[in-house]
Amino acid sequence: MDDVAAGQDLQSRAGRGRAAAAGALALLLAPAVVVTLARAVGYDRRTPFAQLVSVTPWFGAWALLVGLVALAVALLARPRRALLVVAGVAGLVVVVQAVWWAPLTTAGPAPDAAAPALRVMTVNAFLGRADADAVVRTVRDQHVQVLAVEELSAGLLDRLHDAGLDEALPHRVTGSVGTGNRGSGLWSALPLTDTDAGEDTWFAMPSATVAVGSAGAPVRVTAVHTVPPSVGSTSIWTSDLRAVRDRLAGGTTAQLALGDFNATRDHAAFRAVLGDRFADAADLGGRATFTWPTNRAFPPLVGIDHVVADRADAVRDVRTVRVRGSDHAALLATVVFATPNE
Repeated sequence: MDDVAAGQDLQSRAGRGRAAAAGALALLLAPAVVVTLARAVGYDRRTPFAQLVSVTPWFGAWALLVGLVALAVALLARPRRALLVVAGVAGLVVVVQAVWWAPLTTAGPAPDAAAPALRVMTVNAFLGRADADAVVRTVRDQHVQVLAVEELSAGLLDRLHDAGLDEALPHRVTGSVGTGNRGSGLWSALPLTDTDAGEDTWFAMPSATVAVGSAGAPVRVTAVHTVPPSVGSTSIWTSDLRAVRDRLAGGTTAQLALGDFNATRDHAAFRAVLGDRFADAADLGGRATFTWPTNRAFPPLVGIDHVVADRADAVRDVRTVRVRGSDHAALLATVVFATPNE
């Protein structure tokens, strides 16, 4: 009788242990579920979701890990229903996020060799600390025709000139350049017309029109820099993204926006910028681009720098390049315009 009681007590303890394991795994999975739901319904304009949604894919990776652990424990133990539920929910999170990232598995339209194209680059200069020689070297090595620089200080502007940027890209428009992080600049190998310093937002977002191809088709280019969605500034961040959306949507010519959007493809406000007309070059080029932070011991975790083009355009050779002194990687892409308006 004592042996039977001892066996029952052992089984009871094992059952409680499995229940505790299922509960612990469910708690570990909960943040991934919450963030995935917030991303799904677009609830990311307030703290902490504005910040957490930016790392949605990493919550997906965490869900995959928790699900595998739950499945492994379930295979070794009975009863296993609770553990299988945890594994199933984790699997659902992974599948949903995989659907969101599916566009990166296939490139967009194939480039037309005869269509006009621009090789573009954007880099956040990290309060003007980016190495000017590294920036100019990348411009020359990558045959960049249009460059956007965010957090452009007066000191960096002088260093870029001394490094030869104005020789490589002789046309420019800048806005709010001073000692802080509000300045931005747009350089071009092609003449710039209808220039606008773009100083109506907290960070300057200069823009201009370039004539591309032998026919000189006009393309409106905007250097983007929005306020980051820090605690207390999410309303300014969403306002900045709305300003970018309205500027692009109101353009009657081909549009190109590049810069630090301080938003990932998982943010609803960034997807609103794209709407039905525009696309992220990462999607069109079929390559994920993680650009921040680059000044840590670990690899960059999020893609907040973007090149945005009309959805009908083609993109090739999307890549990131680390720039000494900056906390952002430079983002480069070649945009092949489908039918710019004459």
